[in-house]
Amino acid sequence: MLTSCEREIGNKVQVIAATGDIRSKMEEFRKLLGSQLNTAPGSIGGHREINWDGVPTEWLDTPLPADFFNQVGPSASAAQQRGLLYTADGGGDFEVSRANFSEINPAAAPQFKAFSGEQTFSNINGNLWDVGFQVAGKTIPASVKGFGIVFSDVDVANDSWMEFYDGNINLGRFFVPPHDASSTFSFLGVYFKDRKVTRVEVSHGSGALNSGQKDISNGGPKDLVILDDFLYDEPVSR
Repeated sequence: MLTSCEREIGNKVQVIAATGDIRSKMEEFRKLLGSQLNTAPGSIGGHREINWDGVPTEWLDTPLPADFFNQVGPSASAAQQRGLLYTADGGGDFEVSRANFSEINPAAAPQFKAFSGEQTFSNINGNLWDVGFQVAGKTIPASVKGFGIVFSDVDVANDSWMEFYDGNINLGRFFVPPHDASSTFSFLGVYFKDRKVTRVEVSHGSGALNSGQKDISNGGPKDLVILDDFLYDEPVSR
């Protein structure tokens, strides 16, 4: 269901959502963003992707810095200059796991899968947090026009979502569809033709991964969700 804000935007926003075999819809979203995959700072046009398998072993199962994927300075590697930040009010432990967070919550881990590669991402002690953008390899505030995420094990409708902002202007909340019987995956990507996106609020599931509880699909009280691929167009200075 669209919120009133989404109805006001009308045909100026394109929403691509999928469950099951999500690959074709992800490719459709890549074309919206710009088919060229950028891997170095200074790119013009095109898009960027983060699938978390670039996070080295020493950073697995430990809190990642908020700017892990936008390091600056002459010693920063291009692989870590992608213009993306993540933050949570009151703090939050953002981690990457090679075992679907079985080291954090073995009761829920069997419900999760990695979409690409082996490593997945989550805010392990919360389910509401923000994505922000900078020019790749710089601390200059930036915006994008579209942003999408692969979610693993969304079981409950209208419980996981992304809410987009242009500064203080709310551009709408968009819900992640629950996965179907063929896979654990859901994809949601939203592209704004005539607006800048400076921040995306992400809500995944209704519980914290480090609660130790089972997932709702396995008899637990809440829907627990993890994340994989992030897709977004090249961040540009506001």
